[in-house]
Amino acid sequence: MRAKIEESDCAIVCLQETKCEFFDQRFIFKFSPMCFDNFAYSHSIGASGGILVLWNSAVFAGSLIENKRFAISIKFASVHDNDYWTLATVYGPCQGIEREQFCPVAI
Repeated sequence: MRAKIEESDCAIVCLQETKCEFFDQRFIFKFSPMCFDNFAYSHSIGASGGILVLWNSAVFAGSLIENKRFAISIKFASVHDNDYWTLATVYGPCQGIEREQFCPVAI
């Protein structure tokens, strides 16, 4: 995974369906380049779900806006020109009770 991230030359990485309950910097450095020094995550429950967003703080300053079970929103500001934008990454389960919680059906 590290090689693909480096190859892409990106500054932000979004991963879904991580199946991990917890992330810390030590674990993140096992699979990502050292420049990805900030992150936010929504933990998985059991063996499904989970979102992870990593970013390089030399390129973007990030502020967590909202962290919910199925979504993370982060405000990013460029350290080069202070332009800002918001990233919303959503994991929507496709079946079962989790889908009903994510997208309730009106009766």
